[in-house]
Amino acid sequence: MTRSAPGRLRYALVCPPPALGWGLAALAGGAAAGLLAWAQQGASPWPAAVGLLLWLAVGAGALQCWRQWPEGWLEWDGGQWWLQRRRGALPQALPAAPRVCWDGRDFLLLHASGRLRGGGWLWLHRASAPASWGDLRRTVYWRPDLSA
Repeated sequence: MTRSAPGRLRYALVCPPPALGWGLAALAGGAAAGLLAWAQQGASPWPAAVGLLLWLAVGAGALQCWRQWPEGWLEWDGGQWWLQRRRGALPQALPAAPRVCWDGRDFLLLHASGRLRGGGWLWLHRASAPASWGDLRRTVYWRPDLSA
């Protein structure tokens, strides 16, 4: 039995909710407090410095990713995935289907491979287009039947 490709679909990308950002900031704060407590308990300076540098690098990368979070449109034309930015940029073909990393029923966190600003993370929320949400979910989970 072969499954045909889903039809055309265009869905708006949005930024994740601020609560997620605040939760990640709280997690980073907890990690910083743990590093500080570890350093105050007599940890040798070298591992504490490496831990601090790693914390700074991860935090800076996360902040940059958050600031550059893509907004625009994710589009499926029946055979290829496309990412289009709002600011009049041309659509960019994705080399592979976006991978579902977190399915929260009312939101999807996808990762798209390729050279994308923001690291390729895409956030889609049901509220952007409730009537198309089921079609979007079916499309991101669809894979061609290669056994035929």
